[in-house]
Amino acid sequence: MTTRETDSKLTRRTTLKLGATGASSALLAALAGCTGDSGSGSGGDSGDGGGDDAGGSDGDSSGGSSGDLVTKNRIGSADASTTLTHWLLPTASHTQEDNPEHAKVYEEFFETWAENHSDTKIELEYQTNLEQMKTKLLQSAAKGNAPSMSQVDSFWVPNFTDHLQPVTDAIENPDDWYPFVKDVMVKDGEWQAVWKNTDCRALYYRQDMMDKYNDGNPPETWDELISVGKSITENEDMAGYMYNGGKWEATTFDNLALFWAQGGDLVDDQGNPVLDESGNKEALRNTFEFLKRTIDSGITPKRVANINDYALLRQAALNDETAMFLGGNWQISNIKQQVDSEEEAENWQVSKIPQMDPDTASTGTGGWTVGVFEQDDAKRSAATDYAGLFTDKENMGEFCKVGGYLPTRKSVFEEVSYFSEDPYMQTFKQLLKNGRARPGYPIYLTISSEWQTAAGKVITGQASPEAAIETMIQNVNAEAE
Repeated sequence: MTTRETDSKLTRRTTLKLGATGASSALLAALAGCTGDSGSGSGGDSGDGGGDDAGGSDGDSSGGSSGDLVTKNRIGSADASTTLTHWLLPTASHTQEDNPEHAKVYEEFFETWAENHSDTKIELEYQTNLEQMKTKLLQSAAKGNAPSMSQVDSFWVPNFTDHLQPVTDAIENPDDWYPFVKDVMVKDGEWQAVWKNTDCRALYYRQDMMDKYNDGNPPETWDELISVGKSITENEDMAGYMYNGGKWEATTFDNLALFWAQGGDLVDDQGNPVLDESGNKEALRNTFEFLKRTIDSGITPKRVANINDYALLRQAALNDETAMFLGGNWQISNIKQQVDSEEEAENWQVSKIPQMDPDTASTGTGGWTVGVFEQDDAKRSAATDYAGLFTDKENMGEFCKVGGYLPTRKSVFEEVSYFSEDPYMQTFKQLLKNGRARPGYPIYLTISSEWQTAAGKVITGQASPEAAIETMIQNVNAEAE
């Protein structure tokens, strides 16, 4: 399917551009990707581990300052002759309660769209469970009765390739988007969805400990991490390094960066597992041997095998129980909110994840997209305009600022003051250059589950890295067959 003419695209983009909302500059803690720090009190539309809020009553009451253009279950005039449908979680709308500033941004986006589409309305259909939403959306799309558009986890997009309609007309300056975004979103020259926000993983470290034990610098390699961590563990009453090691998705996703940086791949272009290929198997073995080293060296306590919430890492950090941990970008906001002074907050710094080779880098990225399924030309154009609201540079900056997310466009980090003037955000900007999304194929769920099991056995000493990955590969291949 070809894109519409450039002139119409530019006219629509100019009309739909929304200026600054005037929301507070406070960054409320939220998660933009796959899992979240449950201690944050976030109201953001988090990906694979959050957003299970109920949709509330079915009444079509007013949404506030927008009057009858934006109500709880509708965007646009009730009298509009054309109707679109939009599936979304309550946390991805103006109805969210935990983050009023983010709700206000959504409301202003909705109102802007409604004012520019006077004869069209969007009926909002709230979904109450993430996995049920995915299953329902897959079934509806297969039957040809998908909603006009839907909130789609970036991780899901490859599952909907045969059903998503191009949103290329909504993309401003394709080269401005991070490579990991284009790797997933662009197929046969067309953009499948608008990836509106993301996140990343990083090494969190205490500057005072680095000053004392590593000349002020965070470790860049596994060997250096072990060395610095041992010095800290032996001389301070705290662990050197902690990470997610429990039975949950973050144990896989966070540590996948160690595997990816070695050039490892989980699946091929058809979604078939390739863990048993020599290079991938070696990268997998190296990764799990590193996890074993963290335990054997004493820098990491075995109790990380029970960490199944980012909040536990945050608590360890704030309780002086660890000098370094592998966490998500949103956690710096959590830390800032809970320490007693600015000086204490600034003692926690972030850097790239240490790798086996200092010249390599990788980090996992998640986040949400807006996908268009509508096939009617006129309706699809209106739905694409809605998705386009999130691509505008200023819009994306305000949306991500108040939601606690990272932008998917590089220029937002450079030209929106909140991101350009914050040293933490500038670090995340650099980390995203080596961002990578999980492969959105069904077999990944098995790979992740087996990874978590293998990690737990290695951490607790129940299996050697070699035995753990052999079992992992066998089980993944058996499921694939």
